[in-house]
Amino acid sequence: MSTKLLMPGSSQPELHQKSRLRKAHRKSRRGCANCKIRKVKCDESKPRCQKCISFGIGCSYEAGVPEMHLDFAGSFRVDLSGSGSQSFAFSVNPSLPRLLPDFPTYLPVAGGKKDQLYQLSPIDKRRLQGFKERGVLTVGPREAAMVFQSHALEFSVNSPFLTHLILALTLLFETHQTKPDRKKTAALAFHFYHGVSLFNTKLSQPVSPLDKDILWCAASLTAAAAFADVKATEASETWILSPSPVADLEWLRMTGGKKAVYDLTNPTRPESVFNASCDHFLDPTAHVGEEILNLPPKFIDLYNLDEFSTSESNPYHNAATVLARVMPLECNRKTITKFLTFVGFPDPGFLRLLEQRDPRALLLLNYWYAKTLTTEHWWIYRRGIIEGPALCTFLEDAFGNDPELLGLLDFPKAAFARALSQRSE
Repeated sequence: MSTKLLMPGSSQPELHQKSRLRKAHRKSRRGCANCKIRKVKCDESKPRCQKCISFGIGCSYEAGVPEMHLDFAGSFRVDLSGSGSQSFAFSVNPSLPRLLPDFPTYLPVAGGKKDQLYQLSPIDKRRLQGFKERGVLTVGPREAAMVFQSHALEFSVNSPFLTHLILALTLLFETHQTKPDRKKTAALAFHFYHGVSLFNTKLSQPVSPLDKDILWCAASLTAAAAFADVKATEASETWILSPSPVADLEWLRMTGGKKAVYDLTNPTRPESVFNASCDHFLDPTAHVGEEILNLPPKFIDLYNLDEFSTSESNPYHNAATVLARVMPLECNRKTITKFLTFVGFPDPGFLRLLEQRDPRALLLLNYWYAKTLTTEHWWIYRRGIIEGPALCTFLEDAFGNDPELLGLLDFPKAAFARALSQRSE
């Protein structure tokens, strides 16, 4: 496995010699499932063993499928106080050098000692090259993708949290195109955990003007990776239909962290390399205008969308008005930033309603999934193709025998049916 922590200066013979001097010990079969997968000795501490805590993954002693996934204990909570196989054809910017920048050999890890580092492997470097030439071009609008392609890896040379995040997103892209395997899943969990944790540490420190573009780059990649990191493989496993509804809403809460970084770094400022690619977000707090007619007539009463509706008085206001403005649009590389306003600037009240599985809030999310469900945006598609049908199932039950409300599901159900049909072809 490539995710080994090494101490600089330790040679392989020395490590081999030390391993030969270890005392024999009795094998235990009571270790957690993830340590068994990784073939490491589990300390068997409960509820979570130290090996899983340090590796940044969930820990389970239950029989069955182990939960080798990212542990969000270090999730993207900003503190400013202190699979269908799709192919993509994007060309590389010919003016860019093909060679990678001179990366350091070792990366720090979250919570590690000064001499505890992660060594970049040849596979890691190939993934970094793949990110530069292909993977990055699939995230966000074309203008932003070109900026990321030009600057992200250069930013990461002196910002190791960004290198971890780039590797995590690239691994997600790989697992979307091919069947995931245990090594990739473990490497993804490792890099995502340590990237986000180190990013949080960076955000807790004073921010210099030179750091602002680096932080916005990291926030954008973190949000995309969190969006694409879907645990469920079928509708019944989603947070919508599971007994624990808050379980997989972390991706949406992390977009709130992105909004905090947006306010902190202001990527639209003139000197930012992102200034030309960040001016397409919509104002989610705007008053209701004629665009409200783009929504089904029932929505006006359902969400109290009158001239008195504001983001302060109506928790549905921001999501509903953004949805109204994107309904006539096709979701593509030119318009995606407008669509991302829906999840990129979440209202805290709306988030709470989603956590409570409020049917009206879920209906808005369902329409948004139905509008964005194109394989071009693979990181949205991965979640939408699973959660969209689950939302329809939940809402059919919630709306009962009300034909008017059930009729509102015709649009998203048709969109998901088309997507699933295309996926099976």
